[in-house]
Amino acid sequence: MLGTIIFIAIFGGGFVIFSVYTKFLTQGMATRVVVTTLPADRVREVFVQKVAGSTWKITDDGNPMIAQSPLITGIRQQIALETDQDAGRCRATVEVIRWSEKYGAPNKAYTLRMRLDAFVKEIQLLDPSAQVTTRPLDD
Repeated sequence: MLGTIIFIAIFGGGFVIFSVYTKFLTQGMATRVVVTTLPADRVREVFVQKVAGSTWKITDDGNPMIAQSPLITGIRQQIALETDQDAGRCRATVEVIRWSEKYGAPNKAYTLRMRLDAFVKEIQLLDPSAQVTTRPLDD
């Protein structure tokens, strides 16, 4: 009887830890919306530098612009940038549009978080008045 209780407690605790970890990973992939005074062309250049970098490539140069991971990594991931101009300000929405899951948790989510954060930080360096908001993936 005691062994069954210990097993249930360990299994339940593991499930809770896994659920919290999965939520943490998913929150890191949240959509970022940046409103900046930078022109859209400069925002797109930053996206190419910070998101695509040297290993990812731009697969669609339209609006949205899409950066994709190489096939050699085994898992395709995509991040999109959509820009809108309004009253002299650029509204840039950068979001993860393709990722994979393993055992119900996002796979390679740290890479996605790192690329999204690098983009936002560079925009904030170029325009300290830039406003950043995040939206959960579900929206």
